[in-house]
Amino acid sequence: MRAITFVEIDLEVCSLSYGTAPCTATLTGEAPTGTRKCFNTKRTCQDRENYAAAATPLTLRFAKGTADLAASGIEAIGCLDDVSLTPAVISLGKDLGTRASASVRFKDFRWGDSPLGFDPYRTERDYVPFATGTFWGKFRARQPYLRHRALRVIEGSLGQSLDQMETHHFLIESFEGPSLDGAFTITAKDTLKLLSGDRAQAPKPSNGFLLADLTSGATTATLAPSGVGNAEYPASGFVCIAGKESCAFTRSGDTLTLTRGQRGTAAIAHEAQDRVQLCLDYVGKTPAFIINDLMVNYAEVPDTYIPLAEWEAECETFLRRVFSRHLPEPTDVDELVEALIEQAGLAVWDDDAARQMRLQVLRQVPANSEVIDDAVMMAGTLRVREQPKERLSQVWTYFGQRDPTQKADDADNYRSAALTIDADAQADYGSPAYRKIHGSWISAFARVVAQRVNNILLGRFRDAPRRFTFSILRGGRLTPLAGRGYFLASRILQTDTGEPELVPVQVVSVRPSATEYEVEAEEMRFLILDDDDLLNRVLTIDANDFNLNLRQIHDYSYPAPTTGDTVTFVIEAGVVVGSNSTALPAIDLGEWPGFTTPTIILRGRIQGAGGNGGWQQELFGKPGGPALKLAQAATLQFEGGGVWGGGGGGVAYVNGGTVFGGGGGQGAIGGKGGPGSGNGAAGTSEAPGVGFGVAGRGGGPGQAGRPSGSSGFVTGGAAGAAIDGVSHLTISGTADIRGAQIN
Repeated sequence: MRAITFVEIDLEVCSLSYGTAPCTATLTGEAPTGTRKCFNTKRTCQDRENYAAAATPLTLRFAKGTADLAASGIEAIGCLDDVSLTPAVISLGKDLGTRASASVRFKDFRWGDSPLGFDPYRTERDYVPFATGTFWGKFRARQPYLRHRALRVIEGSLGQSLDQMETHHFLIESFEGPSLDGAFTITAKDTLKLLSGDRAQAPKPSNGFLLADLTSGATTATLAPSGVGNAEYPASGFVCIAGKESCAFTRSGDTLTLTRGQRGTAAIAHEAQDRVQLCLDYVGKTPAFIINDLMVNYAEVPDTYIPLAEWEAECETFLRRVFSRHLPEPTDVDELVEALIEQAGLAVWDDDAARQMRLQVLRQVPANSEVIDDAVMMAGTLRVREQPKERLSQVWTYFGQRDPTQKADDADNYRSAALTIDADAQADYGSPAYRKIHGSWISAFARVVAQRVNNILLGRFRDAPRRFTFSILRGGRLTPLAGRGYFLASRILQTDTGEPELVPVQVVSVRPSATEYEVEAEEMRFLILDDDDLLNRVLTIDANDFNLNLRQIHDYSYPAPTTGDTVTFVIEAGVVVGSNSTALPAIDLGEWPGFTTPTIILRGRIQGAGGNGGWQQELFGKPGGPALKLAQAATLQFEGGGVWGGGGGGVAYVNGGTVFGGGGGQGAIGGKGGPGSGNGAAGTSEAPGVGFGVAGRGGGPGQAGRPSGSSGFVTGGAAGAAIDGVSHLTISGTADIRGAQIN
């Protein structure tokens, strides 16, 4: 059968009729809007305020003007000169790959502006359309706003109907012409081009700014210009002021009520006219949710292109981890998506034939995948290319971004790092090969998520994967699909004994032609470096921190627990999780479903805040704070660590007008020493503060403050509880608990 190709372009046209309400265009009267009627296009519109795009676009179809076009019985304009398709190349766990593109060249010619729809007022013109200008010259003048308009390349065989043919969907990127030699060329890209930084930013830029100076302690601010609050800002959320400080807010009109210094930023003073940018805040979301949100709401990808339920099922089955990120400034959408692809281990591509975006979690090729062998491949087409630069022996993943207003690619902006080294690979190859990943989507404490990134990369690239190209005849027993896994077999692919080897591959590119498919595939071997246990959730607290809610920490990195999941928190040796307030526990277990019993493996210390020492107005000092609070079942496994309540403040000494301050209680943040004629010493995480003179010293871990020389046996501030909710707790190991255990 003879091949035939069609190209379709969808054009926006106005649904109104010239001069008929609501269109107010007119050629008569005191204020005519033009000297001739428009062409029902935006460029030629004489009443832009009432311009109304038709719900159904005008579709122009083109083909080569040959006998085959007439024989096909399909209506088309016969000026197509050439079509060149470049397929997308899928990137596996790196980025968005290479965009698919189409370059279409047309021949210019004289045209009488028919059929109706190309010029709806053709019969009313005072000139002969065929005698004036050319098709593409007039097209360029009437329809210059082609960027992002739909273009389809339809390939099939003579005798097929359009719906039986293979269709590739693109968006117009640019055009050239018509040239002096009568050529008009359109370049189109696949839909992922919409994510490019020159056209898609997240969050979208905000127009608001501060009406007046803002001190570091102020909790309200007024937006300018007037009315911008209702126009651009929601009732609550996060804003970033001057690109330096993120604040939570609630809004009434142009007035913001602020909670200062959020998401790792500090409260600082700002000046009038400093910009107030609405932030984008993702907390504990799947890659499916995040990428869909970025594509649809910020890159304007049609939501019909995204099978979100299919994406979510993929993440639920093969990933079961969620990601978080605070975006205080407009950022290129493609940059955000590519970072998530790398950190979650994904492949994302545009299936232009199905008009669908695809998302896949990287994994081994299924054992039941089809085999592509010498009987499937066209003879002599298999080519094998080594990729030595792809191998890895070390991966460093930084995670736990400190300050989202600072650079995401600066290692100093991350609190933690996971380093994985394959020493055997380095010895085998004689040199290291490493990659550094800045885990902007990986939350603090999510070491297991960062480690997964390392394991996937080392498992795939311990030995550099090979690249394969080959051709498959159309109409055979196998039609290759981009993104699909297969096993490749050929006489040149052998084991160390010379036996035939089945090589797992993933197809990254398919270039169709009239007679064959040119296929590119990458070797997909996985060395399993861990058991990839998706049911066992581990979060590691490996640096000092304060006032942690364990459920919130969990939800930054994992979806809601389900039956059968285990949740474990590891507080590493040398780490102190404390509190910066005696009113708050150092660790709050948070709320969990009844089928989940979290485990805390304690190698470090959970320590409440110390109470302030006594002084003239509060002679007996302040109480210390609690260490661990829980209201439901949990397991506490001691492996060398301790749970210490905050020490109470010491009693002040008073004799007439002389006041000696009591010492502060011991705590993760020690209590302040009491002021007076002589000030008491502050407590620290390792020792209570000493009272001045004969004033009482602060209490040690889980101890009340000591009396002063003048107070007899009156004790100081009460000790903070070590455990509040002990009846819910199962304790194992050698416990170091200092302070009361209460319910």
